[in-house]
Amino acid sequence: MKRATTKSMSQAKAAAAPKTAGTKAAAAAVSARKAVTVRKRTAATVAKATAPAEGEQATGWRRFRRKTKVGVVISAKQAKTVIVTVGRMRMHPLYKKVIRLRKGFAAHDENGDVREGDLVRIQESRPYSATKRWKVVEVLSRVGEAGAAAPRVADVEKLLEQQEGVTELLQKPEEEKEETEEAEAK
Repeated sequence: MKRATTKSMSQAKAAAAPKTAGTKAAAAAVSARKAVTVRKRTAATVAKATAPAEGEQATGWRRFRRKTKVGVVISAKQAKTVIVTVGRMRMHPLYKKVIRLRKGFAAHDENGDVREGDLVRIQESRPYSATKRWKVVEVLSRVGEAGAAAPRVADVEKLLEQQEGVTELLQKPEEEKEETEEAEAK
């Protein structure tokens, strides 16, 4: 006795089953879902749609839609490679607590001027190696730069007093000045 293959069995079941309106609608919905395809724009269609300006060449849409991330450099020990940690917040699906997640990305640093602790912006790019798929686009702030550039507290207080005109109010009258000078002399 010969066994029927699964394909012929499913065809036999489909033929034997009565066709109702519900099964036709379901079959139409499945075929409609399969028929819809999303066509991505290619470099050729972008070039045809918008003519490039003088001196510029037409590039694909992917060049302009590359992902960027901002993170802190945690390691700059390798040549032309930095490890950038990018942090994000995510809500736990069950407990609804906001969780802080971190991920490290190996990024290509062409100039080699990025140091550990710098805040940088990285962008998706071609694969540079087995692990590098990102490149450093710009350095947002250098390590220690913010502290050196920040004004001192005393300077800020003086500026605020001058803006508000508080210096005239805080000046001691001449009589009190003379008394304090005499007390200090004794």
